[in-house]
Amino acid sequence: MLSVSLCPPGPHTLLLVLQVDVSFTEEHRRPIEEHLGLLSELVWSHSIVLFTRGDCLGDTTIEQHIESEGKDLQWLVEKCGNRYHVLKNEKRDDGTQVTELLEKIEEMLARYRGGHYEINREILEKIDERRKTEERVKQRLMKVKEQRETLRSLMGDSFHLSDLRIVLLGFKSAGRSSSGNTILGREEFDLRTSAQCVKRQGEVAGRQVTVVDTPGWWRNYSVKQTPELIKQEIMLSVSLCPPGPHTLLLVIRVDLSFTEEHRRSVEEHLGLLSELVWSHTIVLFTRGDCLGDTTIEQHIESEGKDLQWLVEKCGNRYHVLNNAKRGDGTQVTDLLEKVEELVSGNRGGHYEINREILEKIEVMKRKKVERADERTKTISNLREIQQTFIDTSLKLLPLRIVLLGSRWAGKSSSGNTILGREEFDLRTSAQCVKRQGEVAGRQVTVVDTPGWWMNYSVKETPELIKQEIMLSVSLCPPGPHTLLLVIRVDTSFTEKHRRSVEEHLGLLRELVWSHTIVLFTRGDSLGDISIEEHIEGEGKDLQWLVEKCGNRYHVLNNMNRGDGTQVTELLEKIEEMVAGNSGDYFVIYPKMGKEKLNVCPEKPPTPLEDTDHHLASRMGLDELWKKPSLPIKGARSIELPPPSMSEDTIPESGYDEEPISECGTLVESKMKGIVEYT
Repeated sequence: MLSVSLCPPGPHTLLLVLQVDVSFTEEHRRPIEEHLGLLSELVWSHSIVLFTRGDCLGDTTIEQHIESEGKDLQWLVEKCGNRYHVLKNEKRDDGTQVTELLEKIEEMLARYRGGHYEINREILEKIDERRKTEERVKQRLMKVKEQRETLRSLMGDSFHLSDLRIVLLGFKSAGRSSSGNTILGREEFDLRTSAQCVKRQGEVAGRQVTVVDTPGWWRNYSVKQTPELIKQEIMLSVSLCPPGPHTLLLVIRVDLSFTEEHRRSVEEHLGLLSELVWSHTIVLFTRGDCLGDTTIEQHIESEGKDLQWLVEKCGNRYHVLNNAKRGDGTQVTDLLEKVEELVSGNRGGHYEINREILEKIEVMKRKKVERADERTKTISNLREIQQTFIDTSLKLLPLRIVLLGSRWAGKSSSGNTILGREEFDLRTSAQCVKRQGEVAGRQVTVVDTPGWWMNYSVKETPELIKQEIMLSVSLCPPGPHTLLLVIRVDTSFTEKHRRSVEEHLGLLRELVWSHTIVLFTRGDSLGDISIEEHIEGEGKDLQWLVEKCGNRYHVLNNMNRGDGTQVTELLEKIEEMVAGNSGDYFVIYPKMGKEKLNVCPEKPPTPLEDTDHHLASRMGLDELWKKPSLPIKGARSIELPPPSMSEDTIPESGYDEEPISECGTLVESKMKGIVEYT
C-alpha cells in the first residue's frame, strides 16, 4: 500500500511479476487477487503482467504458454486488459526487450489519456497514519535513549549492584515462570500454575539475583473477581526478598492484544501495592520471537492507547524476552542493566510496602491456616462418624448424580472426569444431558444441566434454564443421590455469587441442601494451598455455602483425569452423605399447602422415561407434575433397609413450608397452580 505513494503523484503502471517456469494455479491466483485488492479495483487498469525467466520458454511463444497453463493464468492476463510482456533477465544487454516494455506502458497510458494510478483517499489516510506511527516510534526510541543516557550519567562507572531482587507479576500464562527461568539461566520455576509465591536465587552476570514468582490473575478479571488468596500472595510477594525488591517486572505477552479491559485489570491488581509501585516497575514483554521484524516500539504504537498508557505509567521502561532462546545471554544482561538504571533513578532505593499492611496480612494468613486446620479436623471427625453407617452393600449399588452450577464452572468436564471418558460436550447446552457408565465397579449415572450466569439472580435467568434445572432430578429416576454444585477455585466467590447460587438451588426447595456437595474445579490452581485454606481465605460467602451443604466438598482437577483417586474419593463422600441421609435420594415436590404427605411407599414409583434429552420439549410443567410416576420423598435408593441410629427411626416426609424463591416466573406460577394432593 505504501509503494504507490513513493512515486508521487502516483505510478503510471504496476508490473505484476510472474515466473514462466513455475506453474500458475488457482492457489496462486487467489493471493494475487487479494493482495492487489488492497489497492482497490482501479489498480487492474494500470497493471501489466511481466513474465520473467523468458529463456525458459525456448521455442514456445508466451501466448502458447498462457493458453497451456489454463484458466487461472488466462483470467489474470485478461484481468490486466491482455497486457503482458516477457523479460529475459539473463540477457540485459538486449535493450530491445526494455524499449518494447516502455512502448507497451505508453500505449496503456494513451488509452487512459495519460493518467496515472491514484490510490484511494482512505488508503492514503491509512498510509499517513502509518507514517505518523513510525514518527512516534522514532520519538519513543529517542526518549528512551535519552532517558537511559541520563540515568547512566547519574550512575557513573562505579555503580554496579552486586545483589538484585526481582518480583515477577502478571496474568496467568503470561510467561512469568519461564521468564524467571530465563533470568536465572536454569529451570528453577515449575511452569504449572501455582497459588503461592515461589522464591529462587542464583548468580547471573556476576550478580546475586533473587527472583520471586507470583500467582497470576486472569487477564480479563477485575481485582474483585480474583480470589482473596491470590491477592494476598501478590501483596506478600514484596516481603519475600527483604528489605524489598529493586524492581517488579510486569509480564505481558506480545502475541496477545492488550485492550482497555486488560489495562484496567493490571491497574487494579498493581493498585494492591500502592501508587508507589509504578516507579519501580518495568514492563517485560514475552514471546519476543512473535515480533519477527517488528520492533517493540512499533508493536507498542500499533497496539494503541491502552498499552501506550501502561508503558508510560512505568516511566517508558520496557524490555523484550524470548524465552525460547535462553542461550542468548545478552537479553538477560540488557535487562539487568535496565534494572540498575531504574534503581539509580530511584536513588538506589528499593520498593517497600507499608509494614502495617504486611503485618495485618500475616495475621490474617495465620488465622486462616488455624481455621483451615480446625475445619479439616471437623470434617475428618464427621466423615469417620458417617462411615460407620455405611453398609457394605451400599458400595455395590448404582449411584445417581446431578451436576449444577454457573456457566464455565466445569460441569461437563467434571462429568467426563467422573465417568472417565468424553461423554459430555464441553460446549454450552440449553438442555440437560444424561450419561451412564461403570466407575470403580459400580454403575454411575450423571446428569449435566445448563448453567446460569454466576452474577445473575434467578429473575434474570431464562425460564427454560430454570425449567431444565427443576426437571434435571427426574432424569435419573427415582431421584439423584447427590447434586454436585460446581464452583471454580480460581475465581472469587462474592456475596452476589452466593445469592445467585442460593436462589437457583431454591428452585429445588430447601431439602436440596441436605443432598448437595460443593465440587470445586480447577484444583490445579490451588498449588500447595489446601482447599480448607481457600475456603477460609475467600471469606464468609463461600464459608456459608460450604456450611449450608453440611461441610461436604471435594476438589477435582479435570486436567489430570488419569488420577483415579480423586473420583473414588468423591464417590466415597457421596456414599457417606447417602448414609447420613438414611439412604434417601433427592426428589422435588410441588407445593403442598398446609398438609404434608407422610406416606412412605413400599417400593419406588415407576421411573420416568429413561432418555438423554427429557420430556420438557414435549409436555408442559402441568402435565409433568400430574404424572403419577413423580418420585415421592422417602422412597429408598437401596433395597436393603439403610442403617440408622435407631431401627424405629421414620424418615421425614421431606415436605417443608418454605416458599420457593420469589422469582415471579412461569415456573413459580406453574408450581402455585398445582392441585393439592390428598
